[in-house]
Amino acid sequence: MIRINLLPHALRPVKRSALPHILSLAVLLLVLAGLVALFMGELGTYAAEGRNLKKAKDDLAALESVVEEHNNLSQKKVQLQDKIETIQKILADRTLWSEWLHQLASLTPPNIWYSRVRLLTRKFQEERQKLDKKGQPEIDPKTNRPAMERVSVDRSIFEVTGYAVEDDETGEKNVSKLADATSVDPKFSEKFTLYTSKIEDTDFEGFAVRKFTFEYQIR
Repeated sequence: MIRINLLPHALRPVKRSALPHILSLAVLLLVLAGLVALFMGELGTYAAEGRNLKKAKDDLAALESVVEEHNNLSQKKVQLQDKIETIQKILADRTLWSEWLHQLASLTPPNIWYSRVRLLTRKFQEERQKLDKKGQPEIDPKTNRPAMERVSVDRSIFEVTGYAVEDDETGEKNVSKLADATSVDPKFSEKFTLYTSKIEDTDFEGFAVRKFTFEYQIR
């Protein structure tokens, strides 16, 4: 059967080619493929970072004992350093009595022997700056100067007791020579200061002697 199209030429349907649709679909497929590839790459990177993170956490967990041991050793090091400083201070302040007794013996004139050497503790009055309850220096409102107060403190005393045979023929007084020797000797006087002295004439097993007691304040 013969069909005749009576529509004007401008209104007649135009047969279009399918090639643009195919190209658009191909481009879309390529874009989707690229997005999938990019997603897969990002997913792989994320998985790799996850594995690295897990490995780092495992390594950190394995090092926790080492870190704890290091911290313990660091704390012990600080404690040992404090102990060393304390020991050094003690050694610096320690009085080597063997050395000082030897020095005293070298300063002792002839015809003197010791009956007793001992350490004592005596009370001394000292004037110190007065502190308030907060430990700050207190100011005297009348003079506007630091307030002072007298306090009682304990001081170590080195007491030496002995006897001396005085040489009356030469007029030498051995007790006085001992006091002078210990006072002018640079080494001994740097550590000990003659504080009090007590001298009396007595006898020892029928011999006239002079008994002395010297008290030295230890600096």
